[in-house]
Amino acid sequence: MQFLNERDGLSTIREMLGKADAATIVVAFWGAGAIDSLGLRKQWQSLRVVCNLDSGACNPSEIEKIMGLGANVEVRSDPRLHGKVYLTAAQAVLGSSNASSNGLVVEGPAISGWAEANITTTDSGLLAQMRTWCDERFLTADAITPDKIALARAAWNARRAASPAIGGLSTDLVGSVRSQPDHPAFAGIKVVQWARTVSARAEKEHKRAIMADQSLTGTDIYEGWGDDMQIGDWLIDFDVSGETAKFTGYWHVVHKQNKLTFVRKKDYVEIPTIGNLKISSDDMTQLKKMVSTVSGKSLGPNEKITPIAQVVSSLDNSAPEINTRAFDRAMFAIYDQATAFGYYPHDFRSMVEKLGGFAAAKQLINTPRVSQGFTRLWEEKRLDLSVEALAVSSKWRALFSPDELKRSRQRLKEAGYPIPD
Repeated sequence: MQFLNERDGLSTIREMLGKADAATIVVAFWGAGAIDSLGLRKQWQSLRVVCNLDSGACNPSEIEKIMGLGANVEVRSDPRLHGKVYLTAAQAVLGSSNASSNGLVVEGPAISGWAEANITTTDSGLLAQMRTWCDERFLTADAITPDKIALARAAWNARRAASPAIGGLSTDLVGSVRSQPDHPAFAGIKVVQWARTVSARAEKEHKRAIMADQSLTGTDIYEGWGDDMQIGDWLIDFDVSGETAKFTGYWHVVHKQNKLTFVRKKDYVEIPTIGNLKISSDDMTQLKKMVSTVSGKSLGPNEKITPIAQVVSSLDNSAPEINTRAFDRAMFAIYDQATAFGYYPHDFRSMVEKLGGFAAAKQLINTPRVSQGFTRLWEEKRLDLSVEALAVSSKWRALFSPDELKRSRQRLKEAGYPIPD
């Protein structure tokens, strides 16, 4: 019997499954990329998987992919399941690690996610006991139907919207968005710029609304922004009527009536599972300079509303000293060189195309857990093609902050890669 921490779990399970043509995996929660990280795309005489779709913490898209691996693959769901067992005829891993980026090191050897504890064993007596438990869980589990997948997807989306962002609680709005721009909680945060005041008619309607509903006392209004502002949204507001943009505050949408959007001023953007978020003084200075040039939906002259993730991407690509085209080429070269040995990081390439090379690099570096691509490059002994290695190179290190360089060096050091001076 051997103890495995969160760094050793993945390699042990992959090796174990790679040697077997039959396995039972009774693991509650599955995340995107688990199939490839565990090496499940192969010919199986028998692969049985039990998950917990009812929990809302199991990615239904990944489960559908497992179900499509072949005729000898059976997948079921157990609403009581919380255990994690990876079992073959010769070996098993038992512990706390789910088949997800928070559970296994499916995103790299230097992950800073949960601290996991597992054991692996080849003891025949213990394997027999675990096989009995796995058989019971499989036989009592439910078949997975399209209706169950649909319900699981709704539960998954609801849980994901309320889940903490990577990195835990924070006060840094730009940093939080940069680390996980696709988090659903950030979809309702928008940057607004305007240069005209509301009409006298709108002001009268606002006063009448307050008289009818005292809970609207202390609110302000936007006029004519329609469905681009929804109740619950957070608005980061800039008045661009003068020579320079003026930040007016963080505004929470609390009511809509006719063409009016009622908002209440707050000291910060409040996302319960993420933190009380504000824009740092440095980021605010840069944002004021560039807000009028940020692309977004235009409602009229000098009126624009832009999702916060798009604004952060623009911030990251706005520094004048960055030769963005040259850095883009360097990032695309990572993809091109990886394909030479059979690795096709399509998600990485799409990210660079969508965000630009510099913004993509900053996002990958500032995410507390290393990427799945970092793991693959580590396995291929080609960490010279990692974003982290690119960042610390003498040609590009001036583009990154001291914290970003420190994080990149630490990841490379933990992975055993020689770091340049």
